[in-house]
Amino acid sequence: MLVGERMAGGFAMYSDIYDTTAPLSAFVYWTIDVIAGRSYLSYRIVATLLLLFQAIMFNVTLNRHQVYAGKGYIPALLYLLMGSLTFEFDMLTPLLIGNTFLILSLPYIITISREGFENNRLFVGGFMVGLAALSYLPLAQFLLVAAFGVVLFASNTFRSFLLMLCGFAFPYAVLFTYYLYTNTASQFVEMHLLQSWQFGINPLVPPAHLALALALPAAILLLSLISTTSLPQRLVFQGKFQQLMTVWLVVSVLVLVTRHELSVGSFVVILPPIAYFGEFLFTSRIKKWILNLLFFILLGGVLLIRYRQPLGIASFVKIDDSQLLLPEGGASGEVKGSSVLVLGDDLSYYEHNKLATPYLNWQLSQRHFGRLNEYQAVYDLYQNFRQETPEYIVDQVGLMPQLKHKLPSVFEGYAPTKTAAVYKKAR
Repeated sequence: MLVGERMAGGFAMYSDIYDTTAPLSAFVYWTIDVIAGRSYLSYRIVATLLLLFQAIMFNVTLNRHQVYAGKGYIPALLYLLMGSLTFEFDMLTPLLIGNTFLILSLPYIITISREGFENNRLFVGGFMVGLAALSYLPLAQFLLVAAFGVVLFASNTFRSFLLMLCGFAFPYAVLFTYYLYTNTASQFVEMHLLQSWQFGINPLVPPAHLALALALPAAILLLSLISTTSLPQRLVFQGKFQQLMTVWLVVSVLVLVTRHELSVGSFVVILPPIAYFGEFLFTSRIKKWILNLLFFILLGGVLLIRYRQPLGIASFVKIDDSQLLLPEGGASGEVKGSSVLVLGDDLSYYEHNKLATPYLNWQLSQRHFGRLNEYQAVYDLYQNFRQETPEYIVDQVGLMPQLKHKLPSVFEGYAPTKTAAVYKKAR
């Protein structure tokens, strides 16, 4: 929301906003802010609609291309049911936005693979994967899924792969050209292409609690995979599609490994494989009453986990998601309706305030605040604060004395307030 709000204020991504948010996701946030302003509800509604759209499009693709022996709606049902497991799944994250484009790419890849002609449509499939990567860069790994599809089905593997690769590179080529013309290509490379690859996973939910929350989806996936071992004879295409979805599952795990923050919402990328393989479980030869019982256990488990607070069972179903929530009452205290800069990682001060200056992501802000002994960094700070001056500075890292010494013309006007570490600009 902060990214979209600042872009709507006329500031450019990466040059005027230091954050790792991918360009296409930032565009979505900007669009929402232009239409609805600072509305938490708008973000939740858009995310819920995206989840619903993903479930429907995925199910339509499976039915249209006769992936199963018969047509049905079990995949969509499982997709939405698993997508209701936690409030994180209907948060408008870059991963959720990118997952939409992955599902949109699937029919193009498998259609060309089946027909063996109009191979230029593979360009569109690669283009969709490129848009997914522009929404969340680690999703570029799904190029492996598309390449595996080419190897499985395409008649001219090398030519088809080149077409798909050109489609993937096209949106990046267009965007990079734009950043070259605006002299922000280096910031785009630093903040998007390089910063998005993080292998030091920081769990936002304790591992034991994460395992508890994911126990139901993991159990359904495991049972579904076991049920595929006793499938009757099927069409060659159906068998190959199963191999493709197995690769999708493996690549989804790779995407999780490359995330720098891990929580339940990170597993939204595994919803398509669960929905696909779940069909085999709920249409297997197991007695119907057992399958019905299994489904109601699944439904009840989702309801208990999702609504554990209103049901008063949070003490029994312990899933600590406090790191994902703003503190009750807000951390801003007396600072409301003002322009604020937080020197640190705490974004809760922006709940009732607007961001001033480009320094949104504290890690990226170290390019200036972490190099105060370098003249260029101090000069860049001066330039940014000359264009925008926040009314309040929240100094959580204790840099104000050094900043006042290095840039007295900018920071000497800030005086401490009654709230610790909060400085207000004198009028």
